[in-house]
Amino acid sequence: MKHIGLIDVDGHNFPNLALMKLSSWHKAHGDDVEWYNQFGDYDVVYMSKVFTHTLDYSYSIPNAKEIIKGGTGYDLHSTLPKDAEKVVPDYSLYPFIDCKTAYGFLTRGCIRKCPWCVVPKKEGMVKPYQDVDEIAVNGRTNLILMDNNILAAGDYGLSQLDKIIERKYRVDFNQAMDARLVTPPFPSS
Repeated sequence: MKHIGLIDVDGHNFPNLALMKLSSWHKAHGDDVEWYNQFGDYDVVYMSKVFTHTLDYSYSIPNAKEIIKGGTGYDLHSTLPKDAEKVVPDYSLYPFIDCKTAYGFLTRGCIRKCPWCVVPKKEGMVKPYQDVDEIAVNGRTNLILMDNNILAAGDYGLSQLDKIIERKYRVDFNQAMDARLVTPPFPSS
């Protein structure tokens, strides 16, 4: 059994999905997982930083055998290990999340190349990522979906929206819904 520490460099105001998945993955392998504290001894400490503008963690971490830094704020190309990517997140890390709410992505990537956005550089073109029923597990029917452009995902995106309606999930698309993709463009004259 390993002792794992987690540091959400951006803060604890919004759930860090990567840390939640790493926590679930490690717990499934019998490891002990907790938020990092200076009095613990850790085999691995994961530091996740989503945003490039967030200041880095400014304290030393002398009590870890290994420190792994990840997230777009550290490295545009960092990703979770493939076997940790699809696990159900550990919602117990964030006690403010109610038992009916789930977080996730149906798609990754985006067709737009907005000059201020790193998504196309990090994830490429929009592509299917996860089915809505894989996110809405354990009775979680309120979904916070962080897709960058689900309407650009064509038939896959539409099929996911149909499932959401059919299952009566309550959804907050907290990134964007590209209004340009809601209706066909006007015909040229």
